[in-house]
Amino acid sequence: MTLPAADARTGRVERIIEVLRVLERERKITKVRLFELLHVTSQSSFKRVKAELARAGLPLTYNRTDAHFHLPESASVARYGIDARTRAQLMQVRATVAALGGPAYDALEEVLAVLEARIALDDPDAAAVVTSRHPQPRADASFWTAIDRALTAVREHRWLSFTYARTAGGERDERAIQPYAVHAHDGRYYVWGIVEGQHVPKLFAVDRMEAVTIEYDTFVPDPGLNLDDALHFSFGTMVGDGPVQNVVVSVGPEAAAFVRCRRWPAEVHIEERGDGSVAFTFALTRLEEVVAWVLSFGGAATIESPPSARAALLTAAKRILQLGSS
Repeated sequence: MTLPAADARTGRVERIIEVLRVLERERKITKVRLFELLHVTSQSSFKRVKAELARAGLPLTYNRTDAHFHLPESASVARYGIDARTRAQLMQVRATVAALGGPAYDALEEVLAVLEARIALDDPDAAAVVTSRHPQPRADASFWTAIDRALTAVREHRWLSFTYARTAGGERDERAIQPYAVHAHDGRYYVWGIVEGQHVPKLFAVDRMEAVTIEYDTFVPDPGLNLDDALHFSFGTMVGDGPVQNVVVSVGPEAAAFVRCRRWPAEVHIEERGDGSVAFTFALTRLEEVVAWVLSFGGAATIESPPSARAALLTAAKRILQLGSS
């Protein structure tokens, strides 16, 4: 089946939104048009989407006379009743489910994509925000579209192109990548992929990506590449090319309960001490994130070793003093 360019280069949620708009406007749609809009190539994928639309209150009934799927007059496309402020949490679930891969991802993604499409119709400008106890992206409609397209490109193994703003200087350049994963960390989203002409994947912050486009070209993923393996020696998102260092962080009794109940990134050992403090050993190739984490305890934690990590902590602490005294 030949797909229209506008449908093939959009994200999963965008495609479902277009289906919902057609149904709202015409109350019916042909099977061929449904396949084109959803960019599905198998009957099983189509049945999953149809089932999720039914669960969302939009049951489609096929009429052999006019060869259309019809939406009952009682079904309402608009105002689904989901709190639009929950979109950030829903995207977090989509990114987490995407990491599962396989049949579980295919089935769950249909559910989540339909839910997000209904939210997007109710809140097209992504104006609704929720007061959260966790960091969330400072997002607008284009931000959610970018993540949706990234997730779709990962799922369909298609090249992703975009304009990227560098951290230093803010210069923009054009990028084309083979996307392997979407990674959520501390309220920020990243696309992990291989830049055209290179071999090692990198993380790209979605908030610095513009004009995100799913290309027609597909690629064959390297089964040996895995985001968890790539971040094995990272405290969050930073990965270095240097040797792995065992960084020992001690946390005083006043903050020990806070850290003891969690398993932290790159953690390789935990030691309970007689004075109520606790010491963690992290295997890392970069220090910036663990230094910032230690400073966040306001003096209740410190780095014991190696000397290079202690020096990095001291340098950062001195910068804070300078900023406070200026």
